[in-house]
Amino acid sequence: MEQSKPRIALLVAAMSALLAPAASPQSSDDTAALLDRAREKIARTTQRLLKCTCLETIERTYYVPPAKKISANVMTESPATSCDGKEFGKSGPLSRDAKDRLRLDVIVAENKETYSWAAANRFDSRSVFQMVSNGPISTGSFGTYLVDIFENPGAQFKFTAEKHQGAAQVFEYAFEVPAQASHYDVRGDAEWKVTGYHGSFEIYLATAELARLVVETAQLPPDARMCRARTSIEYHYMLIGDDEFLIPRQSQLETLSGNANETSSITTFSGCHEYTAESSLRFDAPESAAAVKTTAQPPAPLPPGLSVTLALLSPIYPANAAAGDAISAEISQSVRAPHSRQILLPAGAIAHGRIVQMRHQYSSSQFLISIRFETLEVNGALMPLFLRWDHKLEFQKTRTQNGFRNRGPEFSLPPPSTGESGGFFSLPAARAGAVIPAGFQSKWITVSP
Repeated sequence: MEQSKPRIALLVAAMSALLAPAASPQSSDDTAALLDRAREKIARTTQRLLKCTCLETIERTYYVPPAKKISANVMTESPATSCDGKEFGKSGPLSRDAKDRLRLDVIVAENKETYSWAAANRFDSRSVFQMVSNGPISTGSFGTYLVDIFENPGAQFKFTAEKHQGAAQVFEYAFEVPAQASHYDVRGDAEWKVTGYHGSFEIYLATAELARLVVETAQLPPDARMCRARTSIEYHYMLIGDDEFLIPRQSQLETLSGNANETSSITTFSGCHEYTAESSLRFDAPESAAAVKTTAQPPAPLPPGLSVTLALLSPIYPANAAAGDAISAEISQSVRAPHSRQILLPAGAIAHGRIVQMRHQYSSSQFLISIRFETLEVNGALMPLFLRWDHKLEFQKTRTQNGFRNRGPEFSLPPPSTGESGGFFSLPAARAGAVIPAGFQSKWITVSP
């Protein structure tokens, strides 16, 4: 079976060698025995991770160095530099440039972490790096780091300190996984490359349970688009069904680039539950090819070139919406066949889709929300839906209490830099209670699959 692989990209069994412990009131036998107990407990829970799935909510913040003044009236961005000497926290003050949010379901299956958009009816056949088209994204935090570190004969460990976390006593260890023993992949421009990594972890003395793990890469190759990556994970045991699982409470992925840009991705895990049988798992094609319901005859495929006006059924609140959230819209006007009175799509048919990007752009003080519709529900039957955005609508404006009209949500093509398909809302972020209201209309054109 293929070894579990922690992976990162920026769009961007036998006892391992125990090195001589640092000076401590504890003996080397004590520290080695505690590590053995902890590894046994970790191995028991990683073997059962297939039975458990959780919802990941990922908030990614992008930081940039301040612009440099080169004359009284001219500002310029800091130039790109090499990774030499780059360390976290040593680039000086940074400015927050943007923030985005994702929601994904995760499970360990076939010895790897597998993902879907939140509350999808199947796990996606694509990797998370294909689902998420931009920004830093990684795997490993849910379970495969544990396998690659604590069940890796090539990993090296060293006891470093005895500490206290509140009333609890913990032992801290350092570890290193050299490149020749590593299964940690980093994506470059053309291929995935293996990197060595190192870090530390803390174990509760009383229970031999893992409390915290920090993983940091060696300096990465230039085509990785980042110099270093560091992941910090806080763990706890959770009772799910009849078993206890070692589940991350929260993880943080930090990346550092050669131009001194940094990112921080905070992932929280919630809604964890157990699959009682493998038959309840489905690993199919992406949701856009969803199977037709058997309760009704599916409609005939739509010809390309039809104009469709969609009105949102529920509002979108940018302050808490995320990529992965499901959305639905109603066909506002019946769609007829070309040069015919035949109605192909009745008014009231429902298009289902998802938010595929939810970004707060601080530099322009805007929310940018990309959406994509994937299925159409007509008379109780579902069919695949293939649309492209039609044309820019007139601004939809709202009247204030003073009688003035405010610019409301605008709808357009996604900015080229996002890599997203579908349509893109932009909404002033400075406006209190910013919302894309239910009933907001957008125009689309059907296309061939």
